[in-house]
Amino acid sequence: MRTSRRVILGSLAASFTLALGACGFSPMYGSSAVGSTLSQIRVETGDERVDFLLQEALIDQMGSRHADGDLTLRTETDLGATGLGVGADAIVRRFSIRLEVDYALYRDGETDPVLVGSTYGEASYNLSGSVYASMISEQDAQARAARMAAQRVSMQLVRALDEIQTHGPATP
Repeated sequence: MRTSRRVILGSLAASFTLALGACGFSPMYGSSAVGSTLSQIRVETGDERVDFLLQEALIDQMGSRHADGDLTLRTETDLGATGLGVGADAIVRRFSIRLEVDYALYRDGETDPVLVGSTYGEASYNLSGSVYASMISEQDAQARAARMAAQRVSMQLVRALDEIQTHGPATP
């Protein structure tokens, strides 16, 4: 009885896999997928602390710590903070960090980008009675915003590279 259940489940899994392949499904990540090309893209960012945080998050997200491909991702960031909550003492105690990221992907030796895009990352933090704790909270929010932006950049890159690989580069 147990063996027949395994045979049925195995054949269902095989059928499902074949059906996915027949409908044109292809994984985003894997050794032969577009997502694996992200590990070959070098990352260049600005000189500010948030740029470093974004660069580290992008390298981790894309797995490109030792990238040696012919593509370079260049980013520009704009960091802003907005007060969200005013306490009973009329002092803003909660802030939202928004990290805007404009990026362009360049092929070595070319001046025109292969693709361009923009995205953002957001996080919030509370001020506390301690200056040190407030500073650490703000830095943590910046790191979370950078990680969120890095996830969005990498997903947009995968989609765009898949589109280019599938349909060729877009013509204006």
